[in-house]
Amino acid sequence: MDKKVYLDISRGKPSKQQVDLSLKMMDVLSSSSNYIDDNGFDVRNYGELLGISEARELMGDILGLDKENVIVYGNSSLQIMYDQISRSYTHGVCGSTPWCKLPKVKWICLVPGYDRHFAICEHFGIEMISVELGKDGPDMDKIEELIKDPSVKGLWAVPKYSNPSGISYSDEVIKRLANLHPSASDFRIYYDNAYALHNIDEDEAILNIFDEAKKVGNEDIVYMFTSTSKISFPGGGIAALGASKKNIEDIQKQLRIQTIGFDKINQLRHVRYFRDLDGIKSHMEKHRAILKPKFDVVYSYLDSLGDLIEYSKPKGGYFVTIKVRGVAKEVVNRCLGLGLKLTEAGATHPYHNDSSNSYIRIAPTYLGLDELHQAMKIIVQAVKEETK
Repeated sequence: MDKKVYLDISRGKPSKQQVDLSLKMMDVLSSSSNYIDDNGFDVRNYGELLGISEARELMGDILGLDKENVIVYGNSSLQIMYDQISRSYTHGVCGSTPWCKLPKVKWICLVPGYDRHFAICEHFGIEMISVELGKDGPDMDKIEELIKDPSVKGLWAVPKYSNPSGISYSDEVIKRLANLHPSASDFRIYYDNAYALHNIDEDEAILNIFDEAKKVGNEDIVYMFTSTSKISFPGGGIAALGASKKNIEDIQKQLRIQTIGFDKINQLRHVRYFRDLDGIKSHMEKHRAILKPKFDVVYSYLDSLGDLIEYSKPKGGYFVTIKVRGVAKEVVNRCLGLGLKLTEAGATHPYHNDSSNSYIRIAPTYLGLDELHQAMKIIVQAVKEETK
């Protein structure tokens, strides 16, 4: 390829075509009477700290929880995760010792994994321990051994269409996660269900970890997170936390001081537009119609590389992961020189330490089909040149 292009597939962003799907949401609250929720509350005013009732119910339906177990925040689930760790550092978890007073805090990080999760841990000085993520989920034997250490306080998990490999956890893995009994009473699974409804092919249903944990009286062990960032608008969606009654009450103590309430106008806007879970699922079919051809393009080019690579073929989510046999950094740098920006090599691992130098994340969603063809031609060229 002689002509240099400038393309970016480094982040999992929805395309303009996708965000345009939700534009009519901006018009659903067109008169003053429309700002009154089902309980007669005017969402333009202060109040409803945990979110309006119908928004808690809608986000609870995505998570598979009752609305009493849900708090609806602003637009970012990542911000909620950061907030949970910050709160644990300064005030502890349900009465436990604040982490800032402990000599060491450790965290289990599944690899390949989400770089922004790892960045939160690194920001707070948490020691990250890598655990391999297989085709059915994480190595549970290793996790069950690690949690015997009381300084291990958490685990990142993306259970459905994991970022970036696209795998979904098996029933056995989810049951074992739900039945974990760590030495630390303040250990929590940070269960980031970001892609709960983001199918590319047939839906890959997974067990509800909260239900499984509740069966054995262990529901306090998990915080669940989701958002509409890749359903409606990435910068203007709504995000939610799901948790046990005990955890919700603990979080409320600080939340009452932190804020008088989040954007309830946006919460009501989402409820009025989508109406219910079936409405969201119908909307997601429109997303799938846009995304599936893009993933098919990616697969067609990766197939042409034969045994030079291994790659994931997820049924949903936003990413494809390729393994390039010890030349990931070289492939990423060569692509950049040819005009294509990929996620930095090593970003799939804590401290950017992919000791195998093999993992590359592809995010095909943002580009149009013509641009995506150009991008994949560059990747194919780079892989071939670096694996000679």
